[in-house]
Amino acid sequence: MTSILIIEDEEIIRKQLTRLLERNNFTVSSVATIESAAEVDPDSHDVILADIRLPGAPGTAILQQVQHAPVIIMTSHASVRSAVDSMRLGAVDYISKPFDHDELLLVIQRSLRENRLSAQNAAMRVDLHRLAPGIDMQTRTPVLTEITDQLENLDPQVQFIYLEGERGSSREVLARFIHGSSSRVNGPLVIADLPLYEPSELDRLLFGSGSAETSAANEHPFGVLRAAHTGTLVLRGVVELPLDIQQRICDWVDNSNTGVARNAGRNLDVRLIALDVIGIEQALNENRLSPSFAELFSDHAFRIPPLRERTEDIRELAQQFLAQFLRRYRKRSITLSPQALNALHAYHWPGNANELKSVIERAVLSVDADKIEPVHLGLSIVEGEVANIPLDLSLDGYFRYFVLNHQNDLSETELARKLGISRKALWERRQKMDLPRN
Repeated sequence: MTSILIIEDEEIIRKQLTRLLERNNFTVSSVATIESAAEVDPDSHDVILADIRLPGAPGTAILQQVQHAPVIIMTSHASVRSAVDSMRLGAVDYISKPFDHDELLLVIQRSLRENRLSAQNAAMRVDLHRLAPGIDMQTRTPVLTEITDQLENLDPQVQFIYLEGERGSSREVLARFIHGSSSRVNGPLVIADLPLYEPSELDRLLFGSGSAETSAANEHPFGVLRAAHTGTLVLRGVVELPLDIQQRICDWVDNSNTGVARNAGRNLDVRLIALDVIGIEQALNENRLSPSFAELFSDHAFRIPPLRERTEDIRELAQQFLAQFLRRYRKRSITLSPQALNALHAYHWPGNANELKSVIERAVLSVDADKIEPVHLGLSIVEGEVANIPLDLSLDGYFRYFVLNHQNDLSETELARKLGISRKALWERRQKMDLPRN
């Protein structure tokens, strides 16, 4: 049962409140002073009702003794000043005497609901860290550090950020990093997968149904823009937005250029992070972004290099993912052999960091020894060759090494298959690198 602590010096009121709450299935403890409250472990209760005027310390003093229990302040007269002061000190609500019984029960239920939601959010964050630890670590790799330093030091007033990069290149990880390292960290983080929706559905996704009759059946009755108020909205595949909807978002931007959007006269404080595989300039050339919409993001656009262009990050990411999955699956200490690291550096990673993460997870689940070897990685490279591949080879260096060492034994089709590319791509790279077949 829900337990409530009453701190009230008037015995008659204390007894009346106790009877009322017990009739409504609450467990009640009651004391007359703040000093007495310390003896009944106030933070162990689900709600605390405290009169603001008490002998000795005022009712607001209980706020210094609790960390989790929500405190509702009771005041004997409708004093706006005392209510504001109580809320500033940390009270979740207040109620004026004499109060209606139904009103008091509503205030208690609202406080319980809000406290339960806060506890659920805290638990979800802990669970998220357990399931996907190291989001911050993944952004602190040698190449990404320069980008993350810029993102971390963005002015809080910056509302529009564009992250360009291939799928799996850590764009969303960086978007979560931006949210988590900003003053908006306690606000909502909403992610909208725009390519999953038909063009006719995108307006409702962003702005809501606009109709009370349809809101019950609508997945986003108020729209994701409003859902992200005071927080961050991440738009995946932003070039999928029709141009008229892009213009509607532009119309929401306050004329003062503060980045605050307006919805029917109501200010919406939302930071927009756009993710896409193409950059702003290309999207403009292809008429997939309107000039006014693109301008919102143009000052803070960042290109996230694919993993094949930042091979310095491979070892660091692989070790991070390995530690993560060893914890998740409660495996004994397992390391990556030098040959496995060679293989990771030699591979071209079409799926980028996401593919590397999947490869390491599969290896952790399949290995029976204390070292992960190339065979556990399942990469499309020639077995037996990775042990001799230098660790410092670039992608082009590995291509040259592989082609020169195997073109006498493999056909072009077989070479392309082993490299994980098409025959056309193999031919084009041969021409580019001046590697004609003998």
